[in-house]
Amino acid sequence: MSNKCFSVGAQRAVPQQGRFIVRALLLALLVVGTFASWGASAQEGTPEVTQPPGQPPGPSFVFLRFEPTTINPGVGATLTLLGDGFFSSGSAKPLLVRLNGFGVLQTTVASTNVITATVPETIPPGTYIVYIIEPGVGDSFTCTACSVTALSVLTPTNPPPPPTDPPPIPTQAPPPTPIPGAPNLLIRSFNANPSTIEPGGTVTFNVEIVNVGTRAAEGLSVSVDPGGKFIPANGQATILLPNLGPNGATVVNIPVTAAEDTPAGPQSVPITMTYRDFTGESYTAKGNLTVTVQKIETASQITLARYLFDPAQAEPGKQVTVTILLTNTGNEDAQQVLVRIGDGGLLLAGPEGDSFPVGDLAAGASASVEMPLIVSTSAKPGPQPQGFNITYLQDGESKQITSSVTVDVAKVVPTAPVLLLDRFDVGRAFLQPGEQFTAEVTLKNVGKEAAQNMLITFGTVSPGNTGGNNDDGTGGTGTGTGTGSGTTNPSTTFAPMGSGGTVFAGTVEADGGTVTLSQDFIVNSTVDTGIYTLPVTLRYQKPDGSSVTDILSASLVVVLPPRLSIDLQSPLPEETNIGEPLFLTLGITNRGRKAVNFTTATVTADNAEVVEGAETFLGPLRVDDDTSLSINVLPLEPGPVKVTVTLNYIDDLNKPQTIVKEYEVQAIEPPPLPTFEPPPDFAGNPFPQEEEQPSSDETLGKLLLGLLGLGS
Repeated sequence: MSNKCFSVGAQRAVPQQGRFIVRALLLALLVVGTFASWGASAQEGTPEVTQPPGQPPGPSFVFLRFEPTTINPGVGATLTLLGDGFFSSGSAKPLLVRLNGFGVLQTTVASTNVITATVPETIPPGTYIVYIIEPGVGDSFTCTACSVTALSVLTPTNPPPPPTDPPPIPTQAPPPTPIPGAPNLLIRSFNANPSTIEPGGTVTFNVEIVNVGTRAAEGLSVSVDPGGKFIPANGQATILLPNLGPNGATVVNIPVTAAEDTPAGPQSVPITMTYRDFTGESYTAKGNLTVTVQKIETASQITLARYLFDPAQAEPGKQVTVTILLTNTGNEDAQQVLVRIGDGGLLLAGPEGDSFPVGDLAAGASASVEMPLIVSTSAKPGPQPQGFNITYLQDGESKQITSSVTVDVAKVVPTAPVLLLDRFDVGRAFLQPGEQFTAEVTLKNVGKEAAQNMLITFGTVSPGNTGGNNDDGTGGTGTGTGTGSGTTNPSTTFAPMGSGGTVFAGTVEADGGTVTLSQDFIVNSTVDTGIYTLPVTLRYQKPDGSSVTDILSASLVVVLPPRLSIDLQSPLPEETNIGEPLFLTLGITNRGRKAVNFTTATVTADNAEVVEGAETFLGPLRVDDDTSLSINVLPLEPGPVKVTVTLNYIDDLNKPQTIVKEYEVQAIEPPPLPTFEPPPDFAGNPFPQEEEQPSSDETLGKLLLGLLGLGS
């Protein structure tokens, strides 16, 4: 058997007895391998391979190097041996790894180029020589640095003389030894996007983390250190990452937000990486990321964000509470904020004066201020502007801004009775001269006081102490105060009937109280077409005892219809035959006081056809003038025939009007035509019929035939 080795450091002295035992074990291993090889060759029928006498067989592989070359005591490690020829015919060779002075290690032939061996953590400190043993062949290698130590850096040593006895073959592999060392994380590189931010801005760091340790980093998490000017942007305090093996790297995005008070310039963002190894031991690693923060100019900006009035409509002379909301929309605090009423004179100082301190207002903060004020008695109703002055200090310098609010000033409603003619209904659209009608009258009090002992006169009252009158009977309006005495003048256009024109209505309550009454009237027969006003005079007392006279007006439309004489110039027969024309001639005479503006006359007929006069233009008809209208209809079927004549005209109100006349006659079948027979002679014989005389053509034909001898 041949033994080849390298060692690093001082070679340990091997006792003579131990060296003899090693050689014996190697020799036994060689003998067993040789017999096994011969048995396999005999079974496969291969020729026997003989070695030169006195020489062991040579190595069938190449041993180049191993790693690591240093391990820590009490930790253990896994050796990786590199070379070539560790496989034969696709199968692993029965190779073993041995440490000189310690023993054979648990060995795994991973591939034709790699062998792994587990060094237990119980190995004592020292320098050990690495052997690769191929049973039946011996220790083989071609390595320049092939030893391992459990304490110090190893150096090559001369190989010891080969043992005389082969080492014993272990019957049980020792337990695996954990890999020595620990995970070690650090930040290899990072970049900030954007590279420059403002206070309160957000930056995303792209960080590359690498494990430079000898163990995998498990349960890896990254977090931004609390207590600084930067916090996680997305609310996730800890970012979890996958496990990271030795020499492994990963990239993580860490978004952070800078505080509003972050100083300008390059700022450090500390982060902490927390992880553990496979044994459960925890580790932490620190890192710092850098971003540049811009310098931002700061200033306070006070704005009037919202205001509210209580009550919503301010009444002149009364108190109103104005609540305003101030907001500092700037990026710097405002000190000693003060609100004061500006010019305008709409709102006056209230019980707390006209200035209201707010105090300091931080950037982005808001404050509400209540200001009890008095509305000026001269305030006009409707929306009115009112200015406010807001002063504050910024960096010791006084600042002032001006703002305004809109005050809705209520209209002052008088407390006296206010009476309205709520309804005046005559039951028709227009009246005619001489027509009688009944008016339904409703009065409504929309004032704040009641109207007591009310008298209603359909006309005027004069010459008493009234505020207004119209005694011509055509109407008029007016209001006034007085004793309520005077002479009543009922309307002459619309004369009241059944009373003297004055009606007692009693008390009309305030805030919408009503009173309803009826009065009969007759229209003066001398009026023309037009719109007339009927005065309604109200006399009543206020709660304080004073008398009031109000005159209301009702508008009535009077239409004077035309006075026409429309007559048939010839009376209609009671019956007419079907198919025989029926003639109608109308004479139209204007008997009225005004001309009639006729337009057209249209004629329609039931059970007859209008042959003539279906539509005829008439034109204006002056007073005492006349015209005629001719109509021709043809009855169609037995039964009544109704002829409708419509006269169209425009009245004095420029509205189209019509006058309709209807005429009716009965249509019958005509009588049969009479038959005439010749009378008998005196003897009673029928009168002889005259013979038919031949025509001239027939006589001439017979004459020619006779001349030719052809006729008879």
